[in-house]
Amino acid sequence: MSSVLRTRLTYGSLLVTAVAGLFWLDKELFPAIPSTVVAILLALAAQFEFYLMARDDGHQPAIGVGLLMGAGWMLGIALDWPLQHFLAISVAVLLVLGVLAQRVQRSPQRLGSTLLGFLAVPFLLGYLIQIRALDDGWAWLVFVVAVSKTGDSCAFFVGSAMGKHKLIPEVSPNKSWEGAIASVVGGVAAGSIVAHTAFDVVPALTTFIPAAIITNIGAQFGDLSESLLKRGFRTKDSATLLPAFGGMFDLVDSFLLAAPALFALIS
Repeated sequence: MSSVLRTRLTYGSLLVTAVAGLFWLDKELFPAIPSTVVAILLALAAQFEFYLMARDDGHQPAIGVGLLMGAGWMLGIALDWPLQHFLAISVAVLLVLGVLAQRVQRSPQRLGSTLLGFLAVPFLLGYLIQIRALDDGWAWLVFVVAVSKTGDSCAFFVGSAMGKHKLIPEVSPNKSWEGAIASVVGGVAAGSIVAHTAFDVVPALTTFIPAAIITNIGAQFGDLSESLLKRGFRTKDSATLLPAFGGMFDLVDSFLLAAPALFALIS
C-alpha cells in the first residue's frame, strides 16, 4: 500500500467519523445548527484559500471585502434575510471601493478575482444550507454529502488502479473515464443506501436515482472546476491542511455544483 493511499485512508476514516458525529448532533440535539455553522466556516475557509491562490498568482483580490460578502451571503441564507439585491449591492460596493482606492492598475483582475471568489465558493455552497431547510432536509443533506464523497472515493481508487482513458487531461491530468464511471456507480449506491435509511419515508426510485446521478455529475464537475481554477492559478492544492486531501477548498469542491444541482431538482 502506497504512503499516499495509507494517508488518505487514515484521514478519510477520521473525516467520516467526524461527519457522522456532526450529522447526529444536527438531527438529535441541535437541529440544523451544526450543519449551518460548519457550512459557513468551510465556505469562508475555502474562499480565503481561493484568495490566497489568486494573490500568489498576482491578482491582488480584496480579501477582506470578499470574505465579508461571503459571510453576509451565508448568514443571510441561514437567517432567512431578504437577499434578492445582495449581488447587485456587492458589485456596486466593489466598484465604489475600487474608485475610492484609486488603484487603476490591474483593477479588472483585482475586482474580478474578488467577485469570482465569492461566486465560486460561498454563493454556491449556500445551497447546502438551503437544502437543510427543506422538508426532509437533514436526509437530503446526508444524501448530497454521501453521494458526492462516495463518488469521489470510488473515482480515486478505481482511477488509481485501472484508469487508462483520460477524462479531461488539460484540466485534471489524473482523472480517467474509468474513475468517472466508478464515481457514478458508487454515488448511486450511496444514494440508494441513504434513501432507505435516512428518510422517514423512502423516496420513490424515480426520485432518488436521478437525484443521485445528477448530484454525482455535479460533484464531478465541481471537482473539475476547482482543478480548472487551481491550474489557472498555477498551484496543485489550495492548501496543505489535510495530508493527501489538500485544503478546505479541496475538501468542499464536490459540493460547489452538486448542492445547487440537487436543490434545483428537489425544491
